[in-house]
Amino acid sequence: MEAERLRVAMFSTMVSGGAGHAALHVHQSLNRSGAHSTLYVGRREWTKHEGMKRLSHAREGWQPAPIPGLTIFSVDAPGIPEAALESIIAQADVFNLHWCARFVSVRNIERMSRSGKPLVLTIRDMNLLTGGCHFFHGCENWMRDCLPCPQFTLDGVDLPNATFDAKRVLWDRTNLAVVVLSDHTRNLVERSPLLKQCRVEKISNPMDVTIFKPHDREQCRAEFGVPPGKRAIAYLPSFGSSVKGAAQAEEALRRLSRVIAAEECVLITAGSLESPLAVPFESVNAGFITDKHQLARFYASADVTLIPSTEETFSNTAAESVACGTPIVGFQVGAIPEIAQGARGSAVTVGDTEALANAVKDVLSKEAAPTELHAYAAKTFDANKIGKQYLDLFLDLKALAERRAPGHVRPLENAVREAAIGRLTRLLKQCRKARVMQIFNSAARQFFFDNRAFWRHVQNRVAKRGPNA
Repeated sequence: MEAERLRVAMFSTMVSGGAGHAALHVHQSLNRSGAHSTLYVGRREWTKHEGMKRLSHAREGWQPAPIPGLTIFSVDAPGIPEAALESIIAQADVFNLHWCARFVSVRNIERMSRSGKPLVLTIRDMNLLTGGCHFFHGCENWMRDCLPCPQFTLDGVDLPNATFDAKRVLWDRTNLAVVVLSDHTRNLVERSPLLKQCRVEKISNPMDVTIFKPHDREQCRAEFGVPPGKRAIAYLPSFGSSVKGAAQAEEALRRLSRVIAAEECVLITAGSLESPLAVPFESVNAGFITDKHQLARFYASADVTLIPSTEETFSNTAAESVACGTPIVGFQVGAIPEIAQGARGSAVTVGDTEALANAVKDVLSKEAAPTELHAYAAKTFDANKIGKQYLDLFLDLKALAERRAPGHVRPLENAVREAAIGRLTRLLKQCRKARVMQIFNSAARQFFFDNRAFWRHVQNRVAKRGPNA
């Protein structure tokens, strides 16, 4: 089939956020490469993009309240209605799922995997490898059966195991291929009971290197109020999940202050800080940055970017910083160890904050090479190149599917299928009931116990009626 006729059905819950933006860029790159890509999204997007369609009838799943410090947990969605999905299947030649939590259901994926047309899963976090969590937080039960699950907050409901088991039973892995963004993620996929049998290809995230590029460092520092004459460390803190490494960043910076005088460095951050960072260096906060051109200048204002994440599948921050000519230092997760080589920075053992501090010190002692760093990024993350890599993979998979016998789809014993679906459906119903009770109890507590006006009214009524009423 000619490239311009290849019809690709892509799926992403949204196009906002790092994973959503990346899916959108892949979609656009595919269309520039000659494919006909349609990007189906579950959530309303205020910005319209060519070739993007919202499946408004898809019923979104939900997430229980996360345990403090942990990442979100997604309960399987009711998903795309059967008629809408069948229409998409009939029109497409290949399917590509990106971050689809609470949008595309386990059974939606089963249907696509058994359609006889290739299905490609792009791993943007760990949700496709687990019974619902998005990052492991040290748990290794994903390598077995997701039982027990330390991240699921509804007691007595083994939904993570039921979801994991449904994925294992229902999906036809002979028709699944996996795209990973890094060698680190490839290693995880190859250990996954759910996906280790699948073909795995590594394709990086695309990036617009006309935006993320070097700028005059002194001008950028003046824009963000960075004191002249000091070595600047850029850091984009995130406190919602412990895997973002806020604690490791603070510890590494405290260790750094033992080998570099505090007055010689400045920490430049962006975003909202819940409280001042407990670090011995002067700190400058650039506030919220929503414009990519401004973000590029933020990176360019620093001598090094600190990325303390303890779990990643890629790291857009790493790629963007290097594209702007600023080397990076981080842990050996995601694509960080592949990007942070030579003049581009350094990656150290996960959790070793002393090594992290020493790596920052080492990078700060070297001369910057922004032109060299940008050239690497332009070659490695070029959007057109990555669009062509996806297209070549899709064409190859389609050709393989066409060479198979017409009845090549692996049959699934009906009793096994019904047992997996029945258990998952039953536990999802229990979760919905538990969720309703949580909402009711929370509302009742707020009204009856936290509502001072209500209790004043009760006390006044009792006082008016008197003790003998």
